Amino acid sequence: MAERKSGDFAENIFSRPMTRAEALRNIAAGVAAGSLGLAACGDGPQRKETMAPVPTAEGRVTLRRNMRNGDEVSLLGFGCMRFPTVGGDRYTGTIDEAPTLEMLDYAYAHGVNYFDTAWMYHGGKSEEMVGKALKRYPRESFFLADKMPPTAKTLEEAKEIFATQLERCGVEYFDYYLCHSISRQYVFQNLYIDEGVLDYLLELKAEGRIRNLGFSFHGDMALFKWLLSQPVEWDFVQIQMNWLDWRDRKLQAERLYTMLAERKIPVIVMEPIRGGALIDLPGSVKSLLAAADESMTAAAWALKFCASYPYVLTVLSGMSRLEHVVENCATLTGFEPLSEERLALLQRAADIYRNNTRIDCTDCFYCMPCPYGVDIAGIFRVYNRCSDEQLLPDPEGEHDDEYRRRRRRLLNRYRNTVAERSRAEHCIGCNECSPKCPQGIDIPRQIDRVGELIESLRMG
Repeated sequence: MAERKSGDFAENIFSRPMTRAEALRNIAAGVAAGSLGLAACGDGPQRKETMAPVPTAEGRVTLRRNMRNGDEVSLLGFGCMRFPTVGGDRYTGTIDEAPTLEMLDYAYAHGVNYFDTAWMYHGGKSEEMVGKALKRYPRESFFLADKMPPTAKTLEEAKEIFATQLERCGVEYFDYYLCHSISRQYVFQNLYIDEGVLDYLLELKAEGRIRNLGFSFHGDMALFKWLLSQPVEWDFVQIQMNWLDWRDRKLQAERLYTMLAERKIPVIVMEPIRGGALIDLPGSVKSLLAAADESMTAAAWALKFCASYPYVLTVLSGMSRLEHVVENCATLTGFEPLSEERLALLQRAADIYRNNTRIDCTDCFYCMPCPYGVDIAGIFRVYNRCSDEQLLPDPEGEHDDEYRRRRRRLLNRYRNTVAERSRAEHCIGCNECSPKCPQGIDIPRQIDRVGELIESLRMG
């Protein structure tokens, strides 16, 4: 094992005494040694071990130790933004309680101990549901993350929000707390610096009501560097990271990760499956990955990619069905990092994927509601599904049997999925949506593009 220096992020965990809780847990679980290793920062995860293994009970999600505070965090984190709903979608519907509790219980029973909610998820109902589920478990057995919303405007409003979040979640403190969805410098400057909300959050941390303070990021590289230069010691940072965005020119996930690793700041991963876009893969990408390993699902490729990078503390997945939870828990149980060859394969897959014509929507609903009722996410979902299945018709091409098949498929999906009052033609280009988009999509332009395609197919 490589030599370590005292105080290093990857310090040997056995250099400190085992706590009583750890000893009891290990005895009760019949410990099975894990095999995770932190790697030196670089172009990809190195294979040499630089961190001692974290003991993991057999059949439970692998743990990774946060060397800043000793937390043993499950590699799979439960993102609580996409619970199943009844009577509508995540914005208009109500959380379906029974299957949601079933999913959370299954995850907890299989070792998931990191749960991530937010003020805006399900209109605040996510926080209430998470609180209802987790209050049945010992408080010290899980890590709860919540966030200060970017919609807050004043210090007093921020204080009211934080107090409400504690009440909704039924806890006295948050293990991980974030400045949510930082995408514009002036927003951070106005709220967190000028209004004093950052100082307030640091006071809460000193009081123990926040254990770890970080931010989630959706901006450009200049903003990221500026945030890291602020006179605050960030305990962690949450970034969008997946194999498609790793070397994307706009999102630059590799650079973000590398900058954090160089500073030894733990990384929380969001959008590892890109809102489901890395599940419904183009046929050519599916074939490439299947040739390497027929047994591995698209979700497994995505989760394992993120978990293979050693400064990643946990990989959040917004699971909406029990089968998602079962598969993802199995994927990150007994986890071993992907080889360099498989990481390179995923970058070849990314190159193929980018040649597609899909719209980079992750179905996060941050752009909703549209003041004119346009179903932005639904329109993009129909378009992207046909793009992924290579079913987009070309109105300028030959109108043969294949064109007619594709035309029929797209128009039927559009009619059956998007309500008439919510279709593209109702967009007036007000652009209330684009500034809210974490992916930086020019939403009116893309809505117009889809609308023009649909109209030309109808006329044709």
